[in-house]
Amino acid sequence: MTTNTRLLQGSLRDFGLVEILQMMELGSATGALHLKHEQGRVGILYFSDGKIANCSELDSCALTLGDVLQQLGMATYQEVELAFNQQLQDAFGRRIGERLIAMRVINEQQLYEALRTKALWTARELALWREGTYEFITSPKKQAFLPYGEQSLDLEIVRVTMEMVRYADEWEQLKLYLPNGMRTVLQLVPAIPYPLSFNGRVIEVLQRVTIHRWVRKVATGLRRPELEVARDLAALVQQRLIVPLAEEPHPPSRGARTVRLPGPAERMRMESFELLNLISRMEQDWYKRKSPVEQLPALVHYINWTMEALAETCRANGTDLDPNTLEALLTREHLRYMGNYKFIIQNNRIDVENFTALCHEVLHGDLQRSKEFYEEALSVLSRILRVIFETINSRVASLYERLENQEVWEAFFSLFEPPQN
Repeated sequence: MTTNTRLLQGSLRDFGLVEILQMMELGSATGALHLKHEQGRVGILYFSDGKIANCSELDSCALTLGDVLQQLGMATYQEVELAFNQQLQDAFGRRIGERLIAMRVINEQQLYEALRTKALWTARELALWREGTYEFITSPKKQAFLPYGEQSLDLEIVRVTMEMVRYADEWEQLKLYLPNGMRTVLQLVPAIPYPLSFNGRVIEVLQRVTIHRWVRKVATGLRRPELEVARDLAALVQQRLIVPLAEEPHPPSRGARTVRLPGPAERMRMESFELLNLISRMEQDWYKRKSPVEQLPALVHYINWTMEALAETCRANGTDLDPNTLEALLTREHLRYMGNYKFIIQNNRIDVENFTALCHEVLHGDLQRSKEFYEEALSVLSRILRVIFETINSRVASLYERLENQEVWEAFFSLFEPPQN
């Protein structure tokens, strides 16, 4: 079982993020720093041996990979939207970046640089928070905190903190004109009382303000870095050609779900997946299975139960689970075969009868072969179930809920450990 420990917590009024990161570096920390803004926004910085492994903000206005790819000129709006639409149809297939690589829009190096840029830009944005709380949680497992499938970006703390300080200094001036930072909503003034002539760059910025309204999306529409665009917008506010509004592009949610994610990510989140009830059902069933010939098919049933529950959750979120999700996931994870046996999969279900027949054939034969088959099948099937759980859990926005889910299934999977000689 994973043991998580809260080592450091406090108020952002007392310690800014720059100081906290320096403590993380000195302690060669591995874990996750959870920030909560007084308005309900959430930021998470992941650490591996004192380096920043990744960084994300949970908010409907947060910077997305699609924003970064467009702002860096690596992809167009149409290309990013196509990748998003593909993911909505196949939520557990390739990620957005992987889809864009498959579409030959970007290459692997460009994706890596875009992910590092997104983490760096997000971290510098979080460093502007002056109100809220922080809490650092550590774990003995380095990969326990990063969502499933994500790799460490290994950002040096010195580089990140220097960018934070520079960014904060710049916003001391910009906030006079853009009071809500990248979230500032803008509109053109009704009329300009004196004649002016504009160059093409200004005209394009003004047109994008009319279409996109808030700073981050104006920058994304212009396909230019958002800080650079913020400078241009601040100058236009100073010239009284545009005005900032008090409203936010997406007001904070007042409902049960306090943190909303940008665009398609909101429709793919898995907080409503009934993991605890599902595991409880599996656990009760497992204790009834006494012999290997009963236990191995039970694991196949559990895989099918999980996929059925996943399909129901997707429908509740307004999406459909692709019928080839399980087959694609097992192929990607090299779990399509167990030895020479290929699992028969149709519509996200493994054929239980066919696998049960194999178990009867092998387990009633040679004793040594039966033992080897049982141990291999137990290992492969539990790995399949674990991969599915981890994939689902990666769609849970809340760090605390992800960790709680992991604690539960780690305890559950201990039931499937092969008997010791």
